[in-house]
Amino acid sequence: MRLRRSLKIAALLLLAVAVLAALALRHYAQPERVAAMLAEQARTRLGLELKFEPPARYSLWPRLRLQLEQPRFALPGESEPLLALERLDVSLPWSSLRDSSLVIEELQLEKPQLELTALQRWLDTGDDNAAPPDLRVHLAVSDATLLRDGKAVARGVDFAGDINAQDLQRWWQELVQAAPTASALPPLPGQAQIDTLELDGVTLKGVHIESTPARTQ
Repeated sequence: MRLRRSLKIAALLLLAVAVLAALALRHYAQPERVAAMLAEQARTRLGLELKFEPPARYSLWPRLRLQLEQPRFALPGESEPLLALERLDVSLPWSSLRDSSLVIEELQLEKPQLELTALQRWLDTGDDNAAPPDLRVHLAVSDATLLRDGKAVARGVDFAGDINAQDLQRWWQELVQAAPTASALPPLPGQAQIDTLELDGVTLKGVHIESTPARTQ
């Protein structure tokens, strides 16, 4: 009986500590501050406006994550988003709770919808001579849809891999210039699964793509 009572008391104490820790984290960490930093980074480094349904909040398990509901990334002055998601999880180091800089370790995109026509406009507005942001991050995408002028061209897209903004800009420039070294696929090491893909009237189902990092010479 004493052991059972001691275990109950210990469990209640642990629960109380967890609640107090969560309340303290909410009070001092201010997820709205980190969300505002993320929106500023999107504006200054990517040229995109980020809006979401408040409030921003933290998730503590299995790692520190900033969670944004219904986020929308759009070109300035445009009402239709380039990228719309059900939820965006941004994995952060614990040091971000006290630092003024934003370090992103992983991005998790739930049910994103990417408008390829808007993506083309965004890529065309970039300065080819401008240095891209030094962004290297692990990307996890679940149940994505690719649209062209509002029409779905790919559904049920899952992806897990790494992105490097500088490699992506180099690939895009080579593709636009039709360079001999240009690749048809972007440099996104990882695995992708596509439930349905529409290409010039042809429907492909159950497409699996696996890409490995390019070898350096």
